[in-house]
Amino acid sequence: MQTQLNQQEGQAAAHRKDAAAANSILVADCGSVLTKVSLLGLVEGQYRLMARGEAPTTLATPQEDITRGIVQAINEIELVTGRQIIVDGRLLEPEQPDGNGVDVFVTTISAGGPLRLVVLGAASPALTDLVSQAVSGLYAETQALPSPTFTASMAAGQLTQPGATPLPGVSPLPWTPERLALEWRRQIDRLRELQPHAAIIVGMADGPAGATPIQEACQLLVNAAQEQREKTRLFPVPVLYAAAPQYVEASRRLINGAGEVMRLDPLVSASNLGPISLAASSLYERSILRRLPGSETLWSWSSASPVATATSLSSLVRFLAHHYTMNVMAVDAGGANTTLLLAGERGEFIPMVKAGIGVGSGLGELLKRVGSQHISRWLPFDVSDEELRQFVLNTMLHPHVVPSNQRELQISQAFAREAILLTAEALKGGALSNFSPDLILATGGVLAHAPRPAQAALMLLDALQPRGVTSLVLDRTLLFQQLGAIATVNPVAAVQVNENDAVTHRLGTCVIPYGTLPPDQIALRVVVEYSNGRQVQVEVMSGSIEVVPLRLNEQALLTLYPAQTVDVGLGPGERARAAEEIDGGLVGLIIDARGRPLVLPADKAERQARLLQWSQAIGA
Repeated sequence: MQTQLNQQEGQAAAHRKDAAAANSILVADCGSVLTKVSLLGLVEGQYRLMARGEAPTTLATPQEDITRGIVQAINEIELVTGRQIIVDGRLLEPEQPDGNGVDVFVTTISAGGPLRLVVLGAASPALTDLVSQAVSGLYAETQALPSPTFTASMAAGQLTQPGATPLPGVSPLPWTPERLALEWRRQIDRLRELQPHAAIIVGMADGPAGATPIQEACQLLVNAAQEQREKTRLFPVPVLYAAAPQYVEASRRLINGAGEVMRLDPLVSASNLGPISLAASSLYERSILRRLPGSETLWSWSSASPVATATSLSSLVRFLAHHYTMNVMAVDAGGANTTLLLAGERGEFIPMVKAGIGVGSGLGELLKRVGSQHISRWLPFDVSDEELRQFVLNTMLHPHVVPSNQRELQISQAFAREAILLTAEALKGGALSNFSPDLILATGGVLAHAPRPAQAALMLLDALQPRGVTSLVLDRTLLFQQLGAIATVNPVAAVQVNENDAVTHRLGTCVIPYGTLPPDQIALRVVVEYSNGRQVQVEVMSGSIEVVPLRLNEQALLTLYPAQTVDVGLGPGERARAAEEIDGGLVGLIIDARGRPLVLPADKAERQARLLQWSQAIGA
């Protein structure tokens, strides 16, 4: 298998042109619902977006070939540009003297589902959380199956510790031999149900159960393999061994044919998550990307190995934070996954991907997680649980269908708010609450295809709840997800397309006062000095949203006079004046004085009235 993959990569390398000197670049992003393809080319010495095409992703029957969706999207580009790119079902590379073909082709992928990783051994909540942190930037799901002996010893220890937090799902009943046998049976059944792509064994030998949890993790894999060998293709599975190093060889002998053991540094703290993250990333490519139908053809076309869309977006966000010395936040509200990325001006980077939570195929899991009340709280009208369930079912069955009326659109956007909120809440340790973004990048179909830019702005403000002063940029061309992958083969093209085409849809600058906002009083006085000398003063009441006209490509100086208990970033009551002119946008200068955290009225009638008021105020 590996020899075959190497041959494919060698064949791809044989017809690649020097990407740094490319005249044309074709980049495809294969999402769970749609495949987006962009053609970039040189225009007066600058790389620009030439054309785009979209088509449904073709992983499911009857097509079952990811390249078919790519070809359909390319056909749209061919129709618009008159350039022939596909010849007899194959990509024409490099660009021909007559202008047909392309020099470079790169791909990002979020389709195919997440990497399912099961945590075995001394899988305490703390260690399981560390594993989740290690794979937080990947399309991955983790599930803990602690060793029965470890679970019993932890439960017994907690019974003797007043105030100790019980282990999730563990009853205080005595752990008799019969109960341990039942737990073994439950874990084997659970392993069969999870169908993991890989397992990770954690735990040191200095715990209350000693080395037994490591041995039992190995035995669990062996027992499950014996039962499943002839029934499914679950085993053997890759096993990441991040436990006591002295037992790695014994574990390898015990597991034998039930798994392929890869030794990693022992997982003991957040300081050594890197090896797990790298190993999981490699497993994602091997177990998910390489197994997509049509992947052999896709790899043969590609000038660089296809990467996960979240990885590509991460590269862009980190680059922008470093290049412009600012705090950058990016959110990608996709059909099957929701991604939130934070990159700081000092090099900090915090990724969070909620795999399986989205506004398409991930809608069912989202409703299960948050409940119908959390969805309906964002709607200015009454909606029944049954209507929400029907909406979810229809969307999951027909994810390509766009909302046909205003009611469906608002329900879809309510789900988007909750998907982003759920992802933000997964950022533990106050990472999000202590992060003040200078720039927020928004991508994903539900945001990019919002009929009005103000609707996208309101979704972002409701779900992310930023503070202080920040700029909102909407990725209506859906290029953000592709630029990181482009940068791997041609950094100049990525920078130029980002500046010339990707960030042209600025929603505007937002001012979000926080602290103790005095109810029914003026929270903030804003003075706007336009470039033509005109000056406007606006008084913003607490609990309201105001929009000051400031068009796209228009700039103005801003002075803020908060109330005594209100903060705009310099401390309560401290006046702030922008050192540089702020940018306008499709919505304008947005003043959000609704308070942080945003608290919706408990009374339904009052809440719905407020939602309508805010929507009208911002122009949504």
